[in-house]
Amino acid sequence: MMPVTRTSGNVQPGRMSREPGVLRPTPMRFASLVLLASLVACGDNLEGNTPDAPVSPDAGVDASPDTCPALALGEPELHFNAFNQLAGIRYPIEDLDDHVLVIELRDDFNGGTTPLTTGSFDLAGTSLEDCQHCTFIARANADGSLEPVSFQTEGTLALTAVTNPLESIFTGSVTAQLRPTVNPDSDCRRVDALAFDTTPAGGRCTTLTDCANELLEVCDPKGLLCVAPQCNIEFGGCMGNQFCIPQRESEFTGACYDVCNPLANACSDDRACVQTGPQPDVGICLHKGGGELGQTCEPQDATTACVSPHACSNVSNTCTAACNLFADGEPGCAADTRCSLFGRCEPPSIADPAALGETCSPSAEFIAPCGVDALGFQGYCFSFRSEDPLRCEEACLDESDCAASQFCALRFTSGLGVCLPDPVCGDGVVGEVGEVCDDGDATNAGTCSADCQTVDYVATCALATTLTSGTPASGDTRTGLDGFQSTCQLGRSRTELYTFDPATPGRLTITVTGATTSSVSILDDCSATPTERQCDLRSQGDGPIVRQLTTADEITIGVAATTVLEEGPHTIRVDFVAEDCGDSIIAGNEVCDDGNEMSGDGCRGDCREIEYDAACAAALPLSTTTANTGTTTTAPFLFENSCSGFITGRDRLYTFTAPSAGTLALSLAQGPNDLALVVFDGCGDPSTMTELACSSVLGPNEEAEVTLTAGQTVTVVVDGFLADDAGPYSLAATFQ
Repeated sequence: MMPVTRTSGNVQPGRMSREPGVLRPTPMRFASLVLLASLVACGDNLEGNTPDAPVSPDAGVDASPDTCPALALGEPELHFNAFNQLAGIRYPIEDLDDHVLVIELRDDFNGGTTPLTTGSFDLAGTSLEDCQHCTFIARANADGSLEPVSFQTEGTLALTAVTNPLESIFTGSVTAQLRPTVNPDSDCRRVDALAFDTTPAGGRCTTLTDCANELLEVCDPKGLLCVAPQCNIEFGGCMGNQFCIPQRESEFTGACYDVCNPLANACSDDRACVQTGPQPDVGICLHKGGGELGQTCEPQDATTACVSPHACSNVSNTCTAACNLFADGEPGCAADTRCSLFGRCEPPSIADPAALGETCSPSAEFIAPCGVDALGFQGYCFSFRSEDPLRCEEACLDESDCAASQFCALRFTSGLGVCLPDPVCGDGVVGEVGEVCDDGDATNAGTCSADCQTVDYVATCALATTLTSGTPASGDTRTGLDGFQSTCQLGRSRTELYTFDPATPGRLTITVTGATTSSVSILDDCSATPTERQCDLRSQGDGPIVRQLTTADEITIGVAATTVLEEGPHTIRVDFVAEDCGDSIIAGNEVCDDGNEMSGDGCRGDCREIEYDAACAAALPLSTTTANTGTTTTAPFLFENSCSGFITGRDRLYTFTAPSAGTLALSLAQGPNDLALVVFDGCGDPSTMTELACSSVLGPNEEAEVTLTAGQTVTVVVDGFLADDAGPYSLAATFQ
């Protein structure tokens, strides 16, 4: 059987690659933890490839079976490239350990220069760099990457069902001769009429890879059948006594698992209760397997893979006994094993040799067990920042797991923490518990009270940096101020304060850049208890924050890290434009500004009211025979929409009346600009209009389609995604 699944949603631009893929484990990781901040790994984009030429279906391999032995293949599974994008299928090679046969299909978003289509394609005359239909043998390295060792030299790949971009259901066959990439004259191998079909087929399973399509199926942990996904980790779908757990990495859909208490093995039937994380009383019910204690095993999605009461460890890949690291007294492991954070009795060899408080070895992985004693792995390798060395920190779930002079500092949403010394007021370090502030002064003379419980906002706000329009300033949240917690911070961290005096109402643009994610908040009356007016997150490459100031009052801007993980240096710049009706810039109390102070042209002469009747009357007729070209650079700000940013950009309007019942299809080519395509029913005051369609996806084109009745009039709007997004465009329209 063959596995496959794909996350639903729009295709993301820039999908690639020529890079042959990474073997990714499909059994779910029961011991996975969620850190209080997201860590994202990125890769380099590669250029596209030259497509293979279609050939007649009878094109084949001119090679003798005696000179090119046939490959003996195991059960296939979906092939994902190094960026976890669906790229084809792969088969284990039975007589070559750690080698796979890969059939890679590159759509025009993922290495191909033309869309994938059905047909027969000649495999000769291409290389791994320029093929679109690629068959190769690869060695699976220890890190999961694939190293191609043989490539197609002759043959035919036929596709009888395929989509572009590549989706999880495709069928076809391949006949190919493959020769080594380093020495093509040495031994070759072949595949003869190998058929593949990823259509979901149901059937029995113990793990996801047993299913025919791991993108469109899950292995039901209760019925042991391949079924459609049962839930979504964002939107739910399981009952109250169940967990929704993805069975494949990077998926949002998953299967519903019955929740149980491993300390009581409280499953409603003969299944075993297996601990899912560091909490010893939280687990899921799994069917029992056949592996004996200590035997090698493969973790499975729906079974323990071991006889009761044991379960397969995804760390040691052996059948292990259950234990409780945080229990009072003995955790319950045999003398030759130690209890892990995740309730499994593991061999001591899996741990890093570092003792508690020591630096872990250079090869240690994040959350690797360490601090081995006679009972268990008492710590784990951890650091807040990726550039810092990992230290063996003592594990805890609550204060009782730490010494009397320590507290349990939360590190993961699972409840897992580390034991740290109790905070000391006056040492200049804000304690994670028991302190509101700490300015390093044990008196009331600084920005914090002598008992570290009260912030002196008058003294603190006096330390704010004054900003000048157009002049950048530098700051560092690692050395910021205490007492400011914005609504868009995930955890407590220090804040750099800035002030700006606008002198008049106007438009303020705030740009914050840095290597880490920052929380940018607008505060009123900093010297009293600060009141937050707005909060936005800004990461590297994000656009500016635009705020209309309707008074001439001084404002305070706070820049903080979302958590201590993101603390670091940043640059802030403010640009201010004073309110001036007639300068074509909406600023301060203005709601429109068309570059003049006349009424009757869409914007009232004082810039305080949009004249929608005039703006709608000026809408251009939409052509369905030739391209509608223009620019939004000089267009007015008129309508908001449901798919753009907080404040949308300038609007260019087109009007269309359906000559009969039918479908209006629109395609907006926006070039390098970030525009949106919107369709409204009618035109006038926004309160009287209904939005029919809205598109603002990343990429060169926006697409929209609406069904109209005869005589129905709609307004097509080319809008900016954000207030400053504007530029030329070409809008194509057809009516069928």
